[in-house]
Amino acid sequence: MNINDVVKRQIDALEDADVAALKAKFMELFGFACGATNARNLRNRLAYKVQELYFGGLSAEDKAMLESIADKDPASNLKIPGRKAVTFVKGTRLCRDWKGKTYEVLVRQDGGFEFDGEIYRSLTAIAEKITGTHWNGKKFFGVK
Repeated sequence: MNINDVVKRQIDALEDADVAALKAKFMELFGFACGATNARNLRNRLAYKVQELYFGGLSAEDKAMLESIADKDPASNLKIPGRKAVTFVKGTRLCRDWKGKTYEVLVRQDGGFEFDGEIYRSLTAIAEKITGTHWNGKKFFGVK
């Protein structure tokens, strides 16, 4: 049996699972409970995660390229009416407890973020580093 067959069998098994089983699988693969969602959404997210685990996710170069494209696209950075933009005061420390450990991020003078001795452009990159999965950084640190 090759890797494609293994992945296909795992994805096929998701189709027969009920919501409780899907939520348990989500916890197993992502390491945190899913929010309120439906079975279809859970199956899609789990199928993607299974493929990502077996075949790998986006490379750092691909992520950087996509971020660069989004940064240049005014439509990807539209403000949602009625929602205030989050601005950070330089020197602010953002803290988050995750799996029994406290993580701290410092907002830098240049608008970047410092975490664990390294400089990051976004909170999302830091949240990914901490959790090993994709998170919205502002939501992860509770500022959105």
